Amino acid sequence: MADITVELSDLRGWAGQVERGSGAMEAAHGYAASNIADADFGRILELITGDYAALITAFHTVLQADATGLGRASTALGSSADTYQAEDERSRERFTTIGGQTADITDDGVATGFDDGASATGKLTPPTDGGATLPEVSFGWILDKVCELVVWVGGPDPREYVTKWIAGDVAKASKQVSAWEHVADCVEVVDANLDAGRGAIVRTWTGDASAASASHMDKWSTCFTDQSTAMRQVAAHLRDAIQQAVNMAQVVVDIIKTVISLVSAALSNAAIPAYGQWKLIKTVKEAITMINSARKVIMVFWNALNMVKALFVAAVSTFSAESLPPAPAAVPA
Repeated sequence: MADITVELSDLRGWAGQVERGSGAMEAAHGYAASNIADADFGRILELITGDYAALITAFHTVLQADATGLGRASTALGSSADTYQAEDERSRERFTTIGGQTADITDDGVATGFDDGASATGKLTPPTDGGATLPEVSFGWILDKVCELVVWVGGPDPREYVTKWIAGDVAKASKQVSAWEHVADCVEVVDANLDAGRGAIVRTWTGDASAASASHMDKWSTCFTDQSTAMRQVAAHLRDAIQQAVNMAQVVVDIIKTVISLVSAALSNAAIPAYGQWKLIKTVKEAITMINSARKVIMVFWNALNMVKALFVAAVSTFSAESLPPAPAAVPA
């Protein structure tokens, strides 16, 4: 027969620490719901909207499932302590209990090793935008005039194919990058606190139930490591998309400004018979070449966003409630 040893205060201390982990994950869920609420960043990041929105939904769901699952684990640990205590009250000496095993139940009244090393919820600070901004894209009536001339000569309307794509809220997206990182910080602290508690409880709780509990919590540690890693990857991918968006927008705006400058100069000479008209048409055709260059810059950016989309799709599987450990059972009486 195998021996069971347990110190009730330690087991209850461990249950309390797991419950605090559950509370921290509940706080992380609330933080994410407030600060990573939607995927609407405007036209410039429109290509990733659908997949990023699906990722956010999965993310919110798994954080809530994390909180619920740890809460159930804490309840099971507390129920186990109650079961051991009930057995202890029936007999104050060594006796046979669960599965024919020998139990030694003690309680020094002190739970040692179950204080959190750091505050997980303290990591959930307000997100920052990092100062990301798009360049000015409002050119006024002169852009409309240039666009009319470009279309008249047979070119693409820059308002439809170029400038409308450089509008959006990258500051909002940048705040979400920050929020993803803060939640990852929180999850890592929860995992570290629970890791310390796992190391402490095995010193005073042994037996099959202890081994089963340790295996269960090890699975949680793996899940938290996978989740926090995925959160940091999502943050990095979104940050990269924002930086590429800002860079693309600056190049496109510079091109459009040059187009406006060239065509405006040609317009000032358009009244000159023959030469003025010829010069204007020639300049507008040159402008069309530049506009097509701007369109190519946007296409390159879209190709990069498609890569980010694929990474978001891959991350969804990590944020799956089905991948979490099943709810544990209490030690049977």
